[in-house]
Amino acid sequence: MSSCFTHVWCGVPQGSTLRPLLFLLCVNDISRVLPGDNVKLFADDTNLFISGVDVNTLIQKCNYCIETLNQ
Repeated sequence: MSSCFTHVWCGVPQGSTLRPLLFLLCVNDISRVLPGDNVKLFADDTNLFISGVDVNTLIQKCNYCIETLNQ
């Protein structure tokens, strides 16, 4: 059994030397965009820690962080 061929419109080939550079460009400024200790960067993972007193506050903080990261 073999995999089907498909056209790839975006991405970087596996093993490419460009992949680590693009990754660093994407995550390098996250800690400056969301200052504080709420962002933790790991090897290939990013965690966002948010706390609040109620659900509505958490939702507002989450939405703010996600919108800021998108920009």
